[in-house]
Amino acid sequence: MKNRIALVIKDAGITKTEFAKRLNVSQGFISQICSGVTNPSDRTISDICRIFSVQEDWLRYGLEPMRVAKSREEEIA
Repeated sequence: MKNRIALVIKDAGITKTEFAKRLNVSQGFISQICSGVTNPSDRTISDICRIFSVQEDWLRYGLEPMRVAKSREEEIA
């Protein structure tokens, strides 16, 4: 999972610090997740999926596709 979270951060074009701010967690916690020291909670996983539009099955297990399909209205917005 740590590699997939690192990919979300890279894909968003943000720093770990900005990623932590968007999730309302500490940068230290994100560093621990990215280094494999700790695993994110279910809430953190849910927040990552919601905020960064990634599939939970992809984040947890690596099952494709990565992104949540957007509706036509969401694409236009």
